[in-house]
Amino acid sequence: MGIWSFVIVFGALFVISFLIERRRIRNAIYLFLFICTLVIGLLTIKGTTPVFGMYLSAIVILSVPLLMIVATVLFVAAGVTAIRKEGLRLPNVLSIAFPLVMWAALVLCIWSLTYPAGMPQWVLYLGILVGFLGLYVIVTFTALLLYSTFYRIIPKRRDFDFIIIHGAGLMPDGTVTPLLAGRCDKALEVFERGGRTARLIASGGQGADEENSEAQAMCDYLVSKGVPREQVLLEDKSTTTFENMQNSKAIIDRISAEEGIERPHCVFVTSDYHVLRTATYAMRVRLKADGVGSKTAHYYFPNAFIREYVAIMLRHKGPMIVIVLLWVLGVIISES
Repeated sequence: MGIWSFVIVFGALFVISFLIERRRIRNAIYLFLFICTLVIGLLTIKGTTPVFGMYLSAIVILSVPLLMIVATVLFVAAGVTAIRKEGLRLPNVLSIAFPLVMWAALVLCIWSLTYPAGMPQWVLYLGILVGFLGLYVIVTFTALLLYSTFYRIIPKRRDFDFIIIHGAGLMPDGTVTPLLAGRCDKALEVFERGGRTARLIASGGQGADEENSEAQAMCDYLVSKGVPREQVLLEDKSTTTFENMQNSKAIIDRISAEEGIERPHCVFVTSDYHVLRTATYAMRVRLKADGVGSKTAHYYFPNAFIREYVAIMLRHKGPMIVIVLLWVLGVIISES
């Protein structure tokens, strides 16, 4: 089976899976495998001169460590900027810790596989495990980043019946934060583009340290921007993104039943880094909704996306468990 057969298979799997349900995480893996096999296929096209093939292969091979170095510099720089602007907090150091841990894992894996004299056997086993887990993390992180970007930029329809806005904390005086204002402004763009006919669902409860609910603060902001009050619906009970979606769906179902809307067209608005995971929640509650992302500061995105990646992987930890179990099995067989 030639490499182009794999290109066709993974390309077909991606297209079919995407057309059936664009919000599935598996689409990210299919897209990543399609791109990888396509690159390999292009490198092995017959008819190219040996010199051209050699140069092209060298560029691809060298681009991998170069991209790793560039990504490390960008992530660390983003983390340093986040610490300077927002203080030394765990969420702000993730983009520094993540690439450093990946490099440490790579060094450990290479060092253990060289099997220095006198090294205990368990170090070799540990290096193998770290290598497989590190490869899995790099592949899935890259795949999710690529697909998340692709999912956000694909064209969306313009006429929506409901626009859900997800909360994101409030200022001490009870007004929207810049991050939440960005989400509201993006929702306003969608609202205007659709002819100002949609209902906007402001979704967010009231925290213990907040004067009012996020929903009310968003409503006040939207009304101040010219949205008729009767077109803003409040969902002020949720405390998590999943509850945002679940409670908003209940409102949509109720109004649709009352007004005879058979297939309501819905869209949710959140921050760009948060769109893909929120889309999976919409799928879980069986709400047919597209996702639109508001822009966040460049220095904030890496830390935020790492948190999104961890949250997604915690819900899809099966492959990682399989890797560990296979490693345990291999150790048992090698020691027997």
